[in-house]
Amino acid sequence: MAKGDLLGQMDCPLCGTPSNVNEDKAGRPLLFCRHGCKLQLFTRTEAQADGMRRKLRPAAAATVPAAPEAAPAAPKPKGFFETLTGIQA
Repeated sequence: MAKGDLLGQMDCPLCGTPSNVNEDKAGRPLLFCRHGCKLQLFTRTEAQADGMRRKLRPAAAATVPAAPEAAPAAPKPKGFFETLTGIQA
């Protein structure tokens, strides 16, 4: 696996929000609670990493909802100068 790969998903131990568990640069699990309390959970030893891996469940296909598309911008209201002269400022 490459650095940053998604390993699975587990509930945040602090707030209970389902969170993705990725791989850190050392190859150990790393949990960051993006939608809840912003907890960062690292492991320091292989025993801790193995314990965290045992608690993982497979990640859903789309774990993070896509951002909504931006609505088209409304036309800018005309200012005094543009209304008076018809020239865009």
